[in-house]
Amino acid sequence: MASEGIETRVATGDSETYILRCGLKKAISHPIVPITVQDVDLVLLLFALAPPESNIYFMKPGKKEVEAKLFSTRKLQKELFPKSSSFSMHSVAAT
Repeated sequence: MASEGIETRVATGDSETYILRCGLKKAISHPIVPITVQDVDLVLLLFALAPPESNIYFMKPGKKEVEAKLFSTRKLQKELFPKSSSFSMHSVAAT
């Protein structure tokens, strides 16, 4: 994968949080960051940790007859919370 420019890492301990934190760190210097894992519950954790200005994509791969799902932190923040409350909700969720 490295020869194709794809960065890989091995997580020890809490792999889900590690994956998300690596993605959030990349979002500082990259305009779009994709994260692919199996657990859709991580969307909530990603949403809580992502800064409002980031645009991180979370993809749950499809299996057999189930289609893949794609979530965007920016889209979720805009849809779930009006501009006036997104900062306060982000602050509460991150603490």
